[in-house]
Amino acid sequence: MQIIFVIGGSKLKKKDFILIFFVVLIIAGAFGINYFFNTKNVNAIEIYVDNKLYKTYDIKDEEEIKIKSKKGYNIVKIHGGGAEMIDASCPDKICIKEGIITKSNESIVCLPNKVHIKITTQDNHNNEEDVISK
Repeated sequence: MQIIFVIGGSKLKKKDFILIFFVVLIIAGAFGINYFFNTKNVNAIEIYVDNKLYKTYDIKDEEEIKIKSKKGYNIVKIHGGGAEMIDASCPDKICIKEGIITKSNESIVCLPNKVHIKITTQDNHNNEEDVISK
């Protein structure tokens, strides 16, 4: 006995459902792996200005930082286990629209003012030179 379903004018057989099941399973697995690797022990927020480490803050801090540079200013708010750009002197304000970042390896970049904020984990939060600091 062969089971045949008709969807949108085409016939789906049992083998098609098995294929669809495995594709969905692979996609769900990929999302699970991504979630696992992005929920490590987040412990620090690093702020870079002109590709140099400006300052490192603890993820649990509750602060508002005004960063002044030759290009302009940015105001960063650290709260709720994350960081967000709440004001900037750049013309496009894309960095403000990014919202709050809370997961490892997430970042906010203000290209006109050359400010980069990123979340780091215990695994990569050490004194090794980073690509961005070169």
